Amino acid sequence: MHLQKMDLNHHNPYKIGELIYEADAETFDFFFGNKKNASLKLGKLVKTGENNLGNEHTYVVTNDDQEIMGVMVCSAGKRMGTLSEFKFFAGNFNLIDALKLAMIEIIDSIFLSDLEEEDFYYAIVAVDESARGQGIGSFILKEGLRIAREKGCRRAVLDVDIENDGALRLYERSGFKIFKERTISLFGWKKGAFNMEYVL
Repeated sequence: MHLQKMDLNHHNPYKIGELIYEADAETFDFFFGNKKNASLKLGKLVKTGENNLGNEHTYVVTNDDQEIMGVMVCSAGKRMGTLSEFKFFAGNFNLIDALKLAMIEIIDSIFLSDLEEEDFYYAIVAVDESARGQGIGSFILKEGLRIAREKGCRRAVLDVDIENDGALRLYERSGFKIFKERTISLFGWKKGAFNMEYVL
């Protein structure tokens, strides 16, 4: 398997959108109704660039046949600010979709890690369903740490849904530790995330 920077001439942004969808399917379904509709919106974010999920932040894991098996969306330093993201949504989507994407951004801001300038952030780590169980998730994390060191980062950071036990085990096996838990509970409904770090 190989990790490489996404190339719009060779890698389908809508396939990457499908993988990003899998990272938070419940939220995307709530706002966009189904996988196909959500993946189209996410693919457009990837293709257009200049946003937190843009192609300039995206790496793909491919096999020898150049089929996409996994994806890592990452950044060094702070994420694009919420206001900048809102402006991007308004300029590239119809009003309803822009508002939905803005709402997702607001929800994310409640749960996601606070970042410093010298942090490396894994925004998305996702593996194609047909390729799971092959160590691709561990490979993405390891390669991300290599890139983080090359960029001179001091810490690698990621967030995981508190109910995603499989991902939490993977991250802990890879050396990440929980440094904060963020949760909201309303009338028996609970949503939350663990903020995790790997000190480089």
